[in-house]
Amino acid sequence: MEACYPKRREFLRFVLDQYVKSGVAELDDSRLKPLLELRYQALTNAKRALGSKSEIRKAFIGLQEDLYVG
Repeated sequence: MEACYPKRREFLRFVLDQYVKSGVAELDDSRLKPLLELRYQALTNAKRALGSKSEIRKAFIGLQEDLYVG
């Protein structure tokens, strides 16, 4: 699964770009699925590239924590 880490970082950079363009709403939990679909066209493609749903969610939440807590 280590091969997913660079791809996860790439996805999180994409999320940050969307945040810069559209605002803080892009970091809302409800935006995770649409962001994955926007970037990967389908959730199955996203899981193939990034790992399991729980791993993707953990990375997404971690990004939020890094931005607002750290």
